[in-house]
Amino acid sequence: MAAVTSKPILFLEENQYSNFEWIGEIEDGSLLCRWEEEVLVRGPADSSGDGGPEGATSSLAFATQIAIATPDLQCTQVLYTFDKVVPVVQASVNASRTLLGFVTRRNVGEGNKYAAYVAEVAPQGGVFSLNIDCSRQIFLEFLHTEENEKPLGDSWIAKLLVFVHRESIAIYSFPLSLKDGTSWIVDDQPLTESVVRSFVWAQWEPRHNHLYYLHYRPPPEVGLTLGSCESEEDEMRPRPMLTALQFHPNKPHETVLNVPLELSGLEHSPMDLSGDYRDQGLLHTAGDAWLDLRVVTSPSGAVCICHHYIYKSRLAETPADPESCAVYLAYSVTLLHHGCVLHTVVPGVPWGHAHSALPTYSLFGDHYLLVIVPGVCMHMLDIGLDHMPNNHIVTTPPPQLLPNAQLYQICGKKVISGRSMTFVDGVNQMLVEVRVTKESLFSLFKCSTVLSNRLAILHLASVHDKDHDLSRKLKWSVFKDLHQAESSITLQEYLLMWSVCEDPYNLDTPVLLQEYLVGETYAAVHKHIDSDAGHLISLLPITTAPFTTDTEYIESPAEENVRISYCLLENACIMLLSPRERVVRSISDTWTKLWEHTSCRHHQRFSLTNVVEKLMVSLDTYKPEALSQGSTPVSPASPLVGGLTITSLGLTLAHLMFDPLPFNEAENTTSSKLEHLLSVNLRELSMYCLKHFPHESPMRVHAVASKYVCTQLQVSRRLCSILCSSQTLVPTEKSEKGFTFIEQLEDAVATRLFTLLERYHSATEAVAFPLPQGYNSFLAYLAHRCLPHLVFMQYVQRGVLQLNVDVLREIVYDLDDTPQNVERKLEIISSVPLVRSLRALQYWQHPMSLILRSRLHAGSILAGEGPGQPRTPTQSARINAQHIQNKGLTAFPTADRLSPFDTFLDLLTAKANLTDLDLGLLYEGTIASLEYIKPEMESELGIVRN
Repeated sequence: MAAVTSKPILFLEENQYSNFEWIGEIEDGSLLCRWEEEVLVRGPADSSGDGGPEGATSSLAFATQIAIATPDLQCTQVLYTFDKVVPVVQASVNASRTLLGFVTRRNVGEGNKYAAYVAEVAPQGGVFSLNIDCSRQIFLEFLHTEENEKPLGDSWIAKLLVFVHRESIAIYSFPLSLKDGTSWIVDDQPLTESVVRSFVWAQWEPRHNHLYYLHYRPPPEVGLTLGSCESEEDEMRPRPMLTALQFHPNKPHETVLNVPLELSGLEHSPMDLSGDYRDQGLLHTAGDAWLDLRVVTSPSGAVCICHHYIYKSRLAETPADPESCAVYLAYSVTLLHHGCVLHTVVPGVPWGHAHSALPTYSLFGDHYLLVIVPGVCMHMLDIGLDHMPNNHIVTTPPPQLLPNAQLYQICGKKVISGRSMTFVDGVNQMLVEVRVTKESLFSLFKCSTVLSNRLAILHLASVHDKDHDLSRKLKWSVFKDLHQAESSITLQEYLLMWSVCEDPYNLDTPVLLQEYLVGETYAAVHKHIDSDAGHLISLLPITTAPFTTDTEYIESPAEENVRISYCLLENACIMLLSPRERVVRSISDTWTKLWEHTSCRHHQRFSLTNVVEKLMVSLDTYKPEALSQGSTPVSPASPLVGGLTITSLGLTLAHLMFDPLPFNEAENTTSSKLEHLLSVNLRELSMYCLKHFPHESPMRVHAVASKYVCTQLQVSRRLCSILCSSQTLVPTEKSEKGFTFIEQLEDAVATRLFTLLERYHSATEAVAFPLPQGYNSFLAYLAHRCLPHLVFMQYVQRGVLQLNVDVLREIVYDLDDTPQNVERKLEIISSVPLVRSLRALQYWQHPMSLILRSRLHAGSILAGEGPGQPRTPTQSARINAQHIQNKGLTAFPTADRLSPFDTFLDLLTAKANLTDLDLGLLYEGTIASLEYIKPEMESELGIVRN
């Protein structure tokens, strides 16, 4: 799924630092670090320590240095050098880099003591204590909202957020003044402002100035409750509540979100302080070590609350070595923008590794959340705003990522939207780059046996790939059956080509083809739709994967598998400020986008299964011979809906019209199944849009529906060309096409091509997509050439193959007139409607054809249905006159000048005019009956002539 490269950090290779640690991150992506190094420090001249500068001595000693590393980790700049070793665990610096706030932790007895300080660093000056010294975790963060502006004169104020776990969050305002025109110093005691009184967990988001904290909502007052299904103990249990604060430049902060959470692993008492804290400055969090919680947001309005926990099955036995005990590593992601919670469970993780594992949650573009647990899993969750989360990529981490790694993403103010993400490994001190490339996706698609993974990769390439229209040349030499050097194809087409070439008989192939059809059509229409019709896009199908409550990613049937499940946030009391209630109403940020997304009504997307059901009913009574060209919106002369063309649509898929196909795209029918299918799609989609948007203009709805149906046809045609190209069956402009092309194929190649086209046919029927003109005839004749007759007839009887007149004519010409083939011809001709069978019999120069045609002609006359022949009265009169002149009515004479044939003609003339009769056909059919059927009957009865 991702290409991972790890390399040592440059400045750490050049310098051997002792006790190196990362202790913080700045808004622009720079990192704060500290190490111990032997430096020249000054000490007092005597033991009393009262010596002045002139009496001080200098000596080499180990001391702590705090430095700032550039975002690319190429070099560092020392901010502050202590005169001794100081156990700094976390630090923060203001935007002007004049003040440094840091936290120390020292061991006192059986516990730890935390203390907070502020130091002047421009230039290096005094250190001031915040008078906070306790056993609870302390966390510092400078606010960068006010410091973007220039100082007013010679003074300004630096604001520092101070977190004390389970006690308070406060803002310390430090007045700064300019001294000697070059250095900024703290001028007075800081002013304090309380922000939060008590919290269980807190996180600061420096790029968006968000503050999240978790606290317990007090239980409801004791009273009468109606309809409550919870026990009294559960009702009185405190429940966690997540609150989000937004900080503004020169404006007071505001509470923008309150949401109750149901988090597993919070069975600990709220006052349980067991275990050491995880002092990890790059996480920007403060909380108990057992509570691993993270909030990830995007400017587009996606809010993900990620919670990681582990648990053990009650039935599992504890081994002698507890570190090797297999447990379940799980995490949940609460998606506020979708109103659901995603639960992921990874089984069989050793306790020692699961306890120390630290998941990393990073946004990949606007649609995916990348979850990395080193040594355990790498998941790419589809959490975008466009549709419900149902296309996830699940895999194991690449071997380049060390199992004990702890990754922290490095990024500046800009949200990562490309294909590359950079992490720093805090344990192994490595720079890790994770790139999601087309090659890495193809490698995962190739080695994965999970259908859900393949569908998710195809969905990413078709719908969410930003380089959707940028074709790149990929060598096809990886395909074992391809001989073309290279071709310009997109990633999703590349995946399909490999899949069908590797195993064309795989039953998963139709499902992949369906995802390609639906995803590619949506992407093409979405990119070129008008802005005023954007709301109609939310109704178009985007994927074939259903939004199910439980999905299992089966890698090995003998073992437990990764499981992803969902539950909806029903009746959740979520408080979200509307834009009119905000402190700054004109701002457009994460919370306004979230409000817009959650407040608007979300309609269910149009289901293609509705069209399939409609077609199942209508095609049962579908008679192409009885339909006129004017009754449908498309005619063979105009292959697009309503006269629209690719040029008028402005689609980038215009080049698809020129993709070569091995058959002629024409059908000699007055009304084809293609027209019928397009008309049903157009009608159902238009009615669905008008149902959900009744006030929308019908012309606009028709335009969107026409674009979608038109693109359906073009994408279907493109897919057919891809499948034929995968078998190197691409005819040139001067080469033969159609039936002649099939006759030139080898048997093995023809069988393989039919298998692929059969999968393609099944996929289009499942999602009600149209087939190119001429495809049905090509597939039917290809099946006749490569399938046994019994199997071929099964395809015909079940409606898979359509035997048009041109196919019947070629089959009649292809089979010789042996007794066995005569029976096969009769079986094939009798499987089509009567009018079509009569036209096919005219191409068969055989006595049995004459017998059947004459019998059908006579039967229709006797039944009062007319002549049943496609001849005009003038033609019939001329033919009958010639027959009477040559043969007369005395054919087959007897002694009394009467014959059975004469008697039969008298009966026919009593039912119809002589001009309606085809005497030539009746005469030839009678002769054929005597010469062809009578000998066979005699041989069967054992009659021997003397």
